[in-house]
Amino acid sequence: MSNRDRHGGALAAILLTVLILGALTVAALVSTGLYVAHNIRMTARTGRGETTVETPFGSVHVRESAAFEPKRMGLPVYPGAVRRRDRHKLASVHLDFGDKHKEFSVVAAEYRTYDSLDKVVEFYHHELPHWMFSHERHGGMQLELTEGGYRKMIAIYDDEGETRIALASVGEPASN
Repeated sequence: MSNRDRHGGALAAILLTVLILGALTVAALVSTGLYVAHNIRMTARTGRGETTVETPFGSVHVRESAAFEPKRMGLPVYPGAVRRRDRHKLASVHLDFGDKHKEFSVVAAEYRTYDSLDKVVEFYHHELPHWMFSHERHGGMQLELTEGGYRKMIAIYDDEGETRIALASVGEPASN
């Protein structure tokens, strides 16, 4: 047997092994996907604002609430700004993955004013001197503060003559 025949046989064995491993990987991914898809249950309680999603790996429970007072969260509202009711949400989220449990809440609201972006930014600069300010790509501003297990954010941007102010707080339920 020549040296050339041995190399050809080894190359064929390597290619065959790679093809078999690839086919097994695809089969494993497809069967895992089918297993997860058949074992996910979602329960929504209309009117109560609750949703639960159960998977083989754990569950997620989300509860919506209508109450949101930004000042209570340490987020000052710009004087004269009007809250957009369609963009106002408060929810608590509970993650349960066997022996790992994590609960946090997400609060968000959007306000608008006809005052200039610069005037609104100046107000927040004065009210929140210890927050981190950063410019966004499209001329807006973002303010952030992370401390004590929660993160607070304010985004200020111009939207066709109006200044939009988005307030958000993410953290442990007692923080929000």
